[in-house]
Amino acid sequence: MIQGGDRVTPDPRRSTEPILAAVDLEVGYGHLPVLHGLSVAVRPGEIVALLGANGAGKTTTLLALAGVLTPIGGSVLLDGRPAPEGLHRRADAGLALICEDRSVFMGLTCRENLRLGRGGIEESLALMPELEPLLDRKVGLMSGGEQQMLTLARALAGAPKVLLADELTLGLAPLIVARLLTRLRAAADRGVGVLIVEERVKRALQVADRVCVLRRGEIVIEGKAAEMGSRLAEIEASYLSEVAEGQTSASGDHAT
Repeated sequence: MIQGGDRVTPDPRRSTEPILAAVDLEVGYGHLPVLHGLSVAVRPGEIVALLGANGAGKTTTLLALAGVLTPIGGSVLLDGRPAPEGLHRRADAGLALICEDRSVFMGLTCRENLRLGRGGIEESLALMPELEPLLDRKVGLMSGGEQQMLTLARALAGAPKVLLADELTLGLAPLIVARLLTRLRAAADRGVGVLIVEERVKRALQVADRVCVLRRGEIVIEGKAAEMGSRLAEIEASYLSEVAEGQTSASGDHAT
């Protein structure tokens, strides 16, 4: 279990200004709008969980914040300034993105994958010592949980200011899920801003500081994770089920 009491007390000197923010963001695919005037912020040292049913626009939000998608309207701010265009420029500015598809090279070894990151192998192993006996194993021969530990360790070893993680724990065993979310919590306690899309709502509430619920491209509920726990049944029934979400569009929303 991930307990809220395990968290490090926030440093009162830490900036409360967002490290990453979307302001009135509008994003679409071709003529299909997905996000409608969406505003969300991530501050140093906090985890924000973005929840929503399939098709609500969660992945689209992360891709727009990361610079993979170009907004139709609105803006993305990084460190209080307009974010540079393109994922590679935002990565240079301190943003890290973990996509839903495993961000590893299956034909390379674990060691070679870590060398491709912005941090070093030693830094990665300090975060995930479980990877040390796997360094010379081809990643394609590693389990899904081991691959995700590699992905997270490589991202955090680069010392990002803000990390975006899309379904990091999807399909993994509970022990691996707990390990990954604990590492995210530890990173936030060191000052990293974290935005996660997580299918396990109860787990997300345990590890997050704030929660934003997305429905049809708009944030409909936002609040502290501790307070949202008491509304879990309502949130799941009204906003997180595909039945409640209904038909997002006649052609289908391909953003999750």
